Amino acid sequence: MKVFFTCLSIFIFSISVAQKKDTPNINDALEVFDFIQEQIIENNDTITYFLKSYKEKPTNLVVFIQGTDPNPIFSYSINKNEITYYRWFGDDHKNLDSKYTYAIIPKPGMEGLYKDGEIKVPKSYYKNNYLDYRMKQIDLSINHIIENHLNKTEKIIVYGHSEGAVIGAALAAKNKKITHLGFWSGNVLNNFYEFSLFNRIKALEGKISDKEAHQNIVGILEWYKEILKNPNSTEIDHFGFTNKRWTNYEKAPIDYLTQIDIPIYALFATEDESTPIETAYLLPIKFIEKRKENLTFEVCIGCNHSYHEETKDGQITHWNREFLKFIEWTKETRYQTVNND
Repeated sequence: MKVFFTCLSIFIFSISVAQKKDTPNINDALEVFDFIQEQIIENNDTITYFLKSYKEKPTNLVVFIQGTDPNPIFSYSINKNEITYYRWFGDDHKNLDSKYTYAIIPKPGMEGLYKDGEIKVPKSYYKNNYLDYRMKQIDLSINHIIENHLNKTEKIIVYGHSEGAVIGAALAAKNKKITHLGFWSGNVLNNFYEFSLFNRIKALEGKISDKEAHQNIVGILEWYKEILKNPNSTEIDHFGFTNKRWTNYEKAPIDYLTQIDIPIYALFATEDESTPIETAYLLPIKFIEKRKENLTFEVCIGCNHSYHEETKDGQITHWNREFLKFIEWTKETRYQTVNND
């Protein structure tokens, strides 16, 4: 059986500062990158989120949901007594004015500050890395931010990339305070169907034979059946996931998206190696079929999963352009103001 997984390119930004401390802590990184940390205690569980600092309470919140990999939010390295801090997310928050703040919620167990080269994925990540838990983390964080950090809340903008897009879609179907949703390069249909589709595409491209593609797909179907025999298992498979994670994402994201009435900005890429563009076009068709007009459908031509374009002069990154387009879209779309009660 062959399944086509691709490692995602990650935004990693660094700032070096000279410090005498032997062991940096998370507060050092937060100060460097101008974020604050908040924690919520829920039934003996601690939910952590990071929020961009502000001088006066803003009226709008933008929440970014990361993709698949178990990456930290902040890390550091030490070289000749100089500490370099890293943040594992991009510059999107720098494109927002003082009316906005920006939040990012770490993956389960990946909060805190990690030393580069010594980043180990904790057991709590594998135990809680499934859709319902990620939704709980973000849902509680949004509600906490509204209550404690916003003034006369206007917009709650949630956008997720890859797996984060799927989480955002499921969350928006639940949290009615979300006013705008960005669904960026998430799978539209069931994972196992899209894995099968990638095999058929490889066969059409002549990279594998029809027979091999069919055999791979049969193997994927058998794998799916085996997962469902023990759906709540948190044992780690050879892809680094658990049965609980696979089954929790079993519902096709298109089913969440079509039940949402808030404005949706769906962004895909024609050269995406992780999400097949072929299934993306089903999304606008389904919205037309259902007579729904709350979908904006955009495609980054020539771009890969992270909106990089390969040209004869080198690679061009379109992420920043796409984010600015997305934020401008949120200003132009009609939406229901958040009810703070």
